[in-house]
Amino acid sequence: MAQAPARRRAPQAAAGPRADRRLRAWVLAVLIVLSLFGGRLVQLQGMDASELAAVALQTRQGQQLTLHADRGDIVDANGVLLATSVERRDVVADPTVLRDFNKRSATDPRPRTKERGVGFEGAAALLAPVLGADPAVLVEKLAAAGEKDRYEVLAKGLTPEAWREIQALRIPGIASERSSLRVYPTGPAASTLVGVLGPSPDGTSELVGASGLELKLDDRLRGVDGFERYERTPQGQQIPLGVSERQPEVDGDTLHLTIDRDLQWKAQQALRGVREQTQAQSATAVIMDKQGKILALASDPSVDPTNRAGASGTSFNNTAVTEPFEPGSTAKVVTLAAGLEEGVVDPASRFTIEARLKRSTKEFKDSHVAKNPQMTLAGVIAQSSNIGTILAGERMSAETLHEYQRKFGFGEKTGLPLPGETRGIVAEPDDYSGTQRYTVMFGQGLSVNAVQAASVFATIANDGVRVQPQLLQGWTTPRGGYTPAPPPEESRAVSAATARTMRDMLQAVVSEEGTAAMAQIPGYLVAGKTGTAQRYNDECRCYSGYTASFIGMAPADDPQLVVAVIVQDPKTTYYGGSAAGPVFKELMTYALAQRKIPPSTAAPATLPLYW
Repeated sequence: MAQAPARRRAPQAAAGPRADRRLRAWVLAVLIVLSLFGGRLVQLQGMDASELAAVALQTRQGQQLTLHADRGDIVDANGVLLATSVERRDVVADPTVLRDFNKRSATDPRPRTKERGVGFEGAAALLAPVLGADPAVLVEKLAAAGEKDRYEVLAKGLTPEAWREIQALRIPGIASERSSLRVYPTGPAASTLVGVLGPSPDGTSELVGASGLELKLDDRLRGVDGFERYERTPQGQQIPLGVSERQPEVDGDTLHLTIDRDLQWKAQQALRGVREQTQAQSATAVIMDKQGKILALASDPSVDPTNRAGASGTSFNNTAVTEPFEPGSTAKVVTLAAGLEEGVVDPASRFTIEARLKRSTKEFKDSHVAKNPQMTLAGVIAQSSNIGTILAGERMSAETLHEYQRKFGFGEKTGLPLPGETRGIVAEPDDYSGTQRYTVMFGQGLSVNAVQAASVFATIANDGVRVQPQLLQGWTTPRGGYTPAPPPEESRAVSAATARTMRDMLQAVVSEEGTAAMAQIPGYLVAGKTGTAQRYNDECRCYSGYTASFIGMAPADDPQLVVAVIVQDPKTTYYGGSAAGPVFKELMTYALAQRKIPPSTAAPATLPLYW
C-alpha cells in the first residue's frame, strides 16, 4: 500500500514573520493612541484641571448679578424726608436658556405645556404684558444676543409688585437685579437745594448727583454696589448647595440738614408769588438763626424734579449761593458798624445831607430828597442816605473799611456743600477806581451772594460774632451710627456794644420814618435794612434793572431769626421796601409763629433821627 505524500508547511512558516510585524504595528498604534489619550487625560486632570473647572463653573454660574446699593436719604432737621429711594427691579434674561423655553426632546416623557409657546416667542408672549412691551421687540432683543451671551436687560425700574407677577410665571432664565428710584417728597420746594440725579459722566447707566446736595455730597450718598453669582442648571435654576459668591452692597449715608421742611415750603411759595407780582427775573430767600443755621434756602424759578421737561442747566442752580449781585444799601450796615467800632461816629453824629455830593469824578445823590437834611447817623440809616453814608464812611481809611468787609464775610465762600457757589467780588483798595472808594460804602462796586448778605445780619443779631453758615447737621451710616458735622468756625467782627447799637438804629428803618414800614410785624420789634441797587447785566456788560432786597431780624430786642429776601430785576416796583419788604414780613411772621418765639417785651428804641 502506497504512503500518502507529506503536507507542505513552508508557506505557513513564511507567513509567520509578516503576521508578527503586523501585530506589533497594531500594538504600537494602539499604544500611541492610548498615550495620546493618557497625555490629554493628564493634561485635563492635572495641569489644566483648575482652569477647566473654573470655565465650567463660570458657565454654570452665568452672568454676575449686581446688588445695587440704596442711595442715602436726605432729611430735614426734624427727620422729614426731602429725598429718598424706593425699591425697583431691573429684569434680566439668559438668552441661552430662553432659546429652549418650553421645548421637550423626543425622549423626554413629560408633555410640553401646550398653552405656552416655545423659545423666545413663547417667553416674550408671557413677559410682554407685565413689562408693558411689544413681544416682537423682546424677541428681537433676545435673538440679537450671541450664542454665548447669557445676560440681557429686558426692562428697568419695575415695581416690586410687577416683579412678583413675573416670578409667578416661573420662566427659567429670567432673573432680576434690585435697583431704586429717587423720589423727592417736597417737589419743587427744595429742588434747587436738594438737587436731582442725572446720567453718569463716564457714560454708564448709573445715575449720579447732577445738582444741589445730590451732586456736592454724591460720594457720601451713593454707597457701594455688591454682586452675586451662583451655580445654575442649564434651565437657569439655582443648584442647591452649589458654589456661590456674594459681596453685599453698602447703602449710602443719610444726610441730616438744618433745613426746616415747612419753612422751606413757605419760602418757595412766597417767592413764586412775589416773582409773579413784580414780573421779576428771579427771587431768593434765606432764613437762618443767629448761630448761622440755615432753616430755608429757596430760589424761584425752581424745577419739579419729577417733570424736568424743558428745564435748562441753570434752572437747577440755587441762586442763594450761585448768583452774585451788588447788595446796595444792605451793605451800609457794614460801613456804619465799622464806623461805630472804630469810634469815628456814634448814633447821634450829625450830618448835613445836601442834594449833591462831589467826590472824585462823580456827583452822588440820594434816591429821594430828604424832608429834613439835618440827620443823625440813626437818621442816615433810617432814610438810607447814600450821601450820609459816604460822609460817615470817609472818616475811615479805605483799608479799614475793607478789613471790616472781610470780617463780615464778604469775598469769601460760605463753605456750604452746594455746587457753583460764588465768593463775590471785593476789590482791594489799591485796585479801586476813583469813585469805587465811595460806592462800596453803600453797596455798589462790590458783589455778594444772598447767604453772605444774610450772614451780616446774623452777625449783628449774634452780638457781633460771625458764625460760618451751616446747612449740614450730620449724617447717619447704614448701621445707624450718627456723626455730627464739624462745628462751624466763629470769629468776632464787631463788639457786642456795636452790634446792640446797630440793632437799635435798624429798628428805625421799619418805623414810619424809615424806608420799610411795610416790614413791621405786630407784637415784634424788627430791625432790618432795605436795598435798592442797580443790577449789573453780564450780557450787555452794563447796568440794567435793579436788585430789590430786604434783610432783617426779629425780635430786635432778643434776635432769634434772620430773613433775607432778594428780588432780581422786578418790573412793577423795584424798591427794596415795597418789593421785598412784604415778603420778609410774610416769612418772618410765619417763622416766629412756627418756632413759637414769644413777642417782644422791650420798648422800641428811640434814637433821634434829626438834629
